Formats: sequence, C-alpha cells, structure tokens
Amino acid sequence: MRAFLAGCFAAASAHGADAADRAVTMITPSPVAKGVAAMPRIAGPVDAAERRINVAVRQLDGSVVKAAAECRRDAEGPAAPDADWSREVEVTMAGPRYLSYVITDDAFCGGAHPATGTMSIIYDLETGRPVDWATLLPPALVGKLTLQTGMDGTRTVALTSPSLHALYLKGYGATAMGHDADCRDAVAAGSESPPLSVWLDARAGGLAVQFDLAHVVQACALAVVIPAAALAAAGANPELVRAIAAAHARH
Repeated sequence: MRAFLAGCFAAASAHGADAADRAVTMITPSPVAKGVAAMPRIAGPVDAAERRINVAVRQLDGSVVKAAAECRRDAEGPAAPDADWSREVEVTMAGPRYLSYVITDDAFCGGAHPATGTMSIIYDLETGRPVDWATLLPPALVGKLTLQTGMDGTRTVALTSPSLHALYLKGYGATAMGHDADCRDAVAAGSESPPLSVWLDARAGGLAVQFDLAHVVQACALAVVIPAAALAAAGANPELVRAIAAAHARH
C-alpha cells in the first residue's frame, strides 16, 4: 500500500511539474469597477496550483474594490466629487514555471495630489504560491527581503539590494530618461538601497526592476530590465534563466 501511495504521489508531482513547464492561457474578466481592471485568470486551470493562483487573484480584485470605495467615501472638501480610482494590470510572463503580474493604481482621494503606485506579484506555477526570491537569485541580488504595502493594502515583497540597485542605475543611464538631468538626479538621490519592486518581463527577456519616487518626479520612475544573461552571470538559478529565455523566445 505504501508503495502504491508513493507511486501516486510521484505521478501527481510529475503532473504538476509538467503543467508548470507550459505556457498558460490567460483570460481577463470584465472590470471590477469603472476604470478598475480585473486580475487576469488562468483559463482552464489543470491542477491545484493553478486553481490556487486563480483564487488568490480574485482576492486581489476584492481588495481593490474595497479600497476604491473607501477612497471615494473618505474624500472630503471641494475635491470630493472628483475622487476616483483606476487600475491597470499587465501579465508580463505566463509560463513556463512562473506567472508574473504588474499592477498600476492611480487614485485621487482628495488632498493636494493624486497618488500612483506600482506593485508586482509573481507566482510559481508548480506550487501556486508567490515565488521565494531567495531561491531564485543570488544573495547579493536579493539583499534583504522587505514587505511593502500597495495602495489597496496588499503586501508584496521588495528586494533591498545595493548590488541590484547598482544594476538598475547602470541600466537607467542607458535609457532616454537616463539622459534627462532632472530624472537622473532624482533616481540617484536618496537611499543608496531603496526597496525594489521586481517582476519577470518575457518580452524584454529579463528581470524588471523599479522603485517609487516622489510625486513631483514620479514620471522618472522607469522600470529597467536586467537581461537574463546578466542574471546568469550573477549566479541566478538556472531554472529561472531558462524559463525567462523560453518565454522570451515566444515573443
């Protein structure tokens, strides 16, 4: 009996691994509110891991609906009628092995300025849970794992790494915004190691890195992609590098 159960477990594990190695098809439900995009789901989930991800992203929809309602309710003064919340969601990699989301919220809840926030969530398609960056990137690029709170209250992981920040600054200098003196100064100023949001970018073929700036220079907060080859050279998990390369090859 133990041998039979072990065989069943091994078969189930292999099925999960095989499913994780495919590209997944995504579907996007109707917006959860005017201007507020719903989180794309995995179409026809094939295992418990994919179903777990779909449950998790539905919960994110609930969080933003609640936050948007509170924003409109709490706005006071002459600006109250203009209170608003909008959300855009992009799936930046949909397998193999990883599902990567980038979520951008814009809100005006009264006050002097609107607020903008970007957060990223990356799921492991084999487990259905958010990835553990400490197993995917070398210690120098992970630095210290910290939690940051999105505009809707969602807690996501950020990497506080001087080495990753240095790669970001190097890449930023090669962009059009990097040639703008004001943006270059804004990005270089402040903390030597800010909390960095990261996500997988299949189209660009690497790890996207970004951090928030003050509202007056928010337009300078550009994402910079660290190529997969640079990640490999730095000692990233080969599985991660292969997955990015495979996803990139489809674009």
